[in-house]
Amino acid sequence: MKRSVALLVAAFVILSCRHEQKPTVIARVGDAELTIEDARTHVDTTRGAMEFRLHEYASSWINAELIYQEAIRRGVENTPDFQHQLTDVRRQLANERYLEEVIYAESGVITDDVMAEYYKNHRAEFLVHENMIKLHLMVCSSREQASLFAGKVVQSGNWDEAVKLFRSDTVSMAVATGELPPQYYSQQTLYPPELWKVAAALALNEVSFPVRAAGRYFVLQPVAAVQQGNPADYELVRDEVRQRVEIERRRMTYENLLGTLRKRYNVELLIGSGALPDTSQVHE
Repeated sequence: MKRSVALLVAAFVILSCRHEQKPTVIARVGDAELTIEDARTHVDTTRGAMEFRLHEYASSWINAELIYQEAIRRGVENTPDFQHQLTDVRRQLANERYLEEVIYAESGVITDDVMAEYYKNHRAEFLVHENMIKLHLMVCSSREQASLFAGKVVQSGNWDEAVKLFRSDTVSMAVATGELPPQYYSQQTLYPPELWKVAAALALNEVSFPVRAAGRYFVLQPVAAVQQGNPADYELVRDEVRQRVEIERRRMTYENLLGTLRKRYNVELLIGSGALPDTSQVHE
């Protein structure tokens, strides 16, 4: 019985080995081989003409392998300069991989409170490079409805309240394109461009007359403005604040890491300590 089981196991192993697919070799230089699996890791597989790009990479690999094998034959790897360069490259790659794990991959979540506090302490550093206006915008398809909406804003004294009243009127909404959320615009980002001249002439919270542009009618209301060279509002530089907070966190983590490692390892800086011989004098 045991012998039968053993034979069955052996037969299963043999059949499994037969079904294992060997790597497909697509290029060979001496004893070195390039498999299609390895080549695919160096080729963009999301684009078409895969066979052409594999052929192109394989040709490049052959050229590089020819030179490499000749360099090995001539003993390039055994020279002191090569060994020093290899040590430097190994150290650099190891450092990058380690820092990627301990600093970049574990930066933590940056909360809105942290970002707001950083902005508060560094507000003077975030300056706008062009005039900016924060606008309410309503887009309508007829002058009558644009005038009606502008009147509701003036009457209620509140843009959001006027929007609610406007939306409750199904006839008004049938010809209205919609409201754009309030945000900052510059002369380059406000479209259609005719709107900038109107927006720049309005006082804060003043409601514009219907402005015809690009085949539609716009109602504008500026709610904030920042002149070129002045500190930007937080919402304008939110992404930049996040980037700077991230950089600051990484810098602090890096400095703390170095402090920990200095305690762990014996560090000596001998330059300037008098321990080195004076090599400033040249003797003939």
